[in-house]
Amino acid sequence: MRPMRRITTLSDRALDRGLRVGVLALLVAALAFAGLYYKDQHVSAGPSLLDRQVSSAEQAVRRAPGSVPARLALAQAYQSDKRLDDAVEQYDEILKVNGNHRAALLGRGRALMAKGDLDRAAGAFRRIIEVAKPGEFAGSDPQLEAAYYFLGSIAVAQHKPAAALTQLEAALRIDPTDSDAWYLVGVATMQVGEPKKAVSALERALTFVPTGWCDPYTQLAAAYKALGLEPKAEYAGAMTDFCEKRLDVAKRRLTALISGPQAVDAMLGLGLMAETAAQPGEAISWYRRILGRDATNTAALAALTRLGVRPATAVKPSPSAPTSSRQGA
Repeated sequence: MRPMRRITTLSDRALDRGLRVGVLALLVAALAFAGLYYKDQHVSAGPSLLDRQVSSAEQAVRRAPGSVPARLALAQAYQSDKRLDDAVEQYDEILKVNGNHRAALLGRGRALMAKGDLDRAAGAFRRIIEVAKPGEFAGSDPQLEAAYYFLGSIAVAQHKPAAALTQLEAALRIDPTDSDAWYLVGVATMQVGEPKKAVSALERALTFVPTGWCDPYTQLAAAYKALGLEPKAEYAGAMTDFCEKRLDVAKRRLTALISGPQAVDAMLGLGLMAETAAQPGEAISWYRRILGRDATNTAALAALTRLGVRPATAVKPSPSAPTSSRQGA
């Protein structure tokens, strides 16, 4: 709320002029003293760590302008400092020496993506694929996987879902645990109107990174709504609230789901919230309740292990308890 303005009256204006001048003089003197004191006491923090890294890398290039490692380090420092044009210039200098330098191609592509120059960025990633795909270790090459991923990301941004899926599936053949790639598969399949496949991909993404990442939950909510699965959509919406720090809203929404078909998911969400809030006792309680329903729930077992509770002794499951899994709930 803005502070209320003080209303000036006629008597205010008739105040003794000398008093005003005296008060003003005292104020100016106080401000001057404060300024001198601050200057005397304040010690400049100096250049930031990133500034020092950039300066050091520039000096290295000046000493050895023909050094590819020095220029690569400088390009990466510029990129970290968001000096994207300078970064691209350094990558180009490297590529004049070695047009197939994969680290330079990858860095150049990412810098161009950050600039919004998606077509030129795609050219750099395609060149990596041309160079790396025939290699002996292509099936486990992280730079090749990254090139496929970024090409898929560009295709998603350009609303070319079929092309995106081709690239992302190639990335996932190299690294099936790439949660970012699974997320983009979910986005691409939503773009082609296949929400059921999108749900599967988005759930895979969240298997690897269940917290601190809002986008998959937002997409899941949209996919569930498209499928008419309102309780699931409510769960995903609550997890979006959790991710975006609307904690009271998230807790209220998740608690309301405990008596329904999304009970296991809701309890997992509440357990994750408790873990994030450094409340291990409450988190353990939620995970044990899940195992009371499903003694083999992998998410709850992993969480208890993470919290130092031996899964084998975490709970005695009821023989008649219904089973459920994180993926199927």
